[in-house]
Amino acid sequence: MNFKKTIILTIIVFLLSSIFRVFFLDLIEFKSDEATTVYQTVQFFNHPYLMQRGLISGTGIYNFPLFNYLMIALAVWSQDPQFISLLIALINSLLVSAFFLLVKRYYDLTTAIFASLLLAFSPWGVIFSRKIWAQDLIFLLLIPFLWLLHEAILRKNTKVILPMFILLALLVQLHGSGLFLFAVTVLVLLILRIRLNLKSAIAGFLIGLIPSLPYFFFQINSFPFCPDCEAFLKYQNSVKLFDINNLIRPFQVIGGLGYHFVLGRSYTDFISIYPLANLLRYVFAAGFLVVALGILFVIVKKTKYFFLVIYFVTIPLLYLLTKTPAYMHYFVIIIPMSILLVSIAISSAYSLMRNNLLRTLIIAVYLLFLTSNITFLYIFNNYLSLKKNIEGDYGPI
Repeated sequence: MNFKKTIILTIIVFLLSSIFRVFFLDLIEFKSDEATTVYQTVQFFNHPYLMQRGLISGTGIYNFPLFNYLMIALAVWSQDPQFISLLIALINSLLVSAFFLLVKRYYDLTTAIFASLLLAFSPWGVIFSRKIWAQDLIFLLLIPFLWLLHEAILRKNTKVILPMFILLALLVQLHGSGLFLFAVTVLVLLILRIRLNLKSAIAGFLIGLIPSLPYFFFQINSFPFCPDCEAFLKYQNSVKLFDINNLIRPFQVIGGLGYHFVLGRSYTDFISIYPLANLLRYVFAAGFLVVALGILFVIVKKTKYFFLVIYFVTIPLLYLLTKTPAYMHYFVIIIPMSILLVSIAISSAYSLMRNNLLRTLIIAVYLLFLTSNITFLYIFNNYLSLKKNIEGDYGPI
């Protein structure tokens, strides 16, 4: 494909991905975390100071301040929450286009179109791409990391190790799921015997940790010493259970399953007003089989992409073994891998078929998934507009 056609397709992907991200800004959730982040950002611009810790997490441990630094950069022109949300939505829409270019480069055009459109209209991809929340900026670091990862694995380019580990260190600081991504990445590189320049990897990780220095400085100079260490030990000693849902979430992120997590007690009301949403669950559930088919294709036919399967399986398994609660926002980091496996399944099945009728059937299945996602997003936004306040994790708009 020539450069002009690539640019046109990239722009189309951006425009499509912006439909549910950039628009409906008045329906974005805005709870205590978002409000606190905006407050801290405004305080910084009124009286600049070095932020040493971010928001407190569900574990009782304060986050690294990296997300706050990113918010400061986004809020230079305006600290208005809708303006900041607009920028986050635009950034994520551009990243869907970057994802298209990534898949086109390391897979093929058909897979790139399938994958980018699924990501553009992924209900979970959309909901975690426009809030003033750390998880909503994961793709800002994750997509460049995936570029470098593909380059290291598929092109054997050792020069990307340094920037790749810089991004891994930043992802660890942005959200706890980055720590699991880091662990699995090291495992992937070892399993695939990728030639790793250890000095570059260590140097990259240390460079990436520079924004965390104020955090560690705070811990060392606090009394009592390292309060977040104490909070971590307290969390570790608390009663935690194995959550088998961690093994189900990677299949759910490709569609609209699991939205009871978002809607809470409003979920029953949602499906009673929009019974179509209840019917769409069967389409989303069928997506489990397509993911499984993608895994099978990778294992049997496209072994060079086996690292996708390792990420898809191992990150949820680590969540399970560490008794991490199966919150949907912990799986933002695995969405590209899940979508790639689905797209590999569809494009591989399409290329193997010689019968036009069967090819048409495969495209029809793909379009069913895509239109189901679009329909779900449409009725979900309608419901938000109708209710204004959700009795679940989404909360007020």
